[in-house]
Amino acid sequence: MKKLVVMTVLLLASVTSLFAQDTAELSDRELRDAARARKEIVKQTKKQIESKCLKDAKKQAKTLKKAGWKPAIGTAPIEKQLTDYLMRHYEQAGGYPAYITAQSNSVSGAYSTARKAAEMRARTAIAATMRAEVCELAEDAHKNNEINAQDVETITEFMSTSKQLVQQTMGRTDVVIDIYRELNDGRTEAWVGVSYDGKRARADIMQAFQNESADMKARMEQMLGQ
Repeated sequence: MKKLVVMTVLLLASVTSLFAQDTAELSDRELRDAARARKEIVKQTKKQIESKCLKDAKKQAKTLKKAGWKPAIGTAPIEKQLTDYLMRHYEQAGGYPAYITAQSNSVSGAYSTARKAAEMRARTAIAATMRAEVCELAEDAHKNNEINAQDVETITEFMSTSKQLVQQTMGRTDVVIDIYRELNDGRTEAWVGVSYDGKRARADIMQAFQNESADMKARMEQMLGQ
């Protein structure tokens, strides 16, 4: 019972804080912490996660509207956008996320400029989020005696220095959150949340490891569920 209460509190806190996080501003450690929290949450039942996501999206949408946020022309209502983003964020496919998500804000004198900058920052952050998820998988594999400490270090270092992942993910994300508001100083603030298909992310990661040893590639395939 105590564990259930703790996990429920964790779920509520994580979902509530998710919308306040600009992924592009998070450090590697913060991204790793977020990946760890997400993995704990997906241990809950699908019904529990859906219920919390829907409830929080509705509450957050109400707050955003009061603060002047509006959905971009031609997009879904804010509540629907937030719900879709949360559901993708917590959807799991084996040991790896079904979608990699990231979000960012930007302010400019023109809406189009602000939106473009926010989307670009969110897209770039996808690669960092992918790295965080893989590093957490490696840590879990080590705890389960599936790989040794040297393998963990190799994977972590490689993922941290791979520029290939950034190049692969750019331009291949789906925009899930697309909202904006007019500021008092005449400028516009845009908020964009994007998602990247988990299967494609796993393929990208394996492509990045193509020149590594056969043993290392086999370990990565096992970790990613390829």
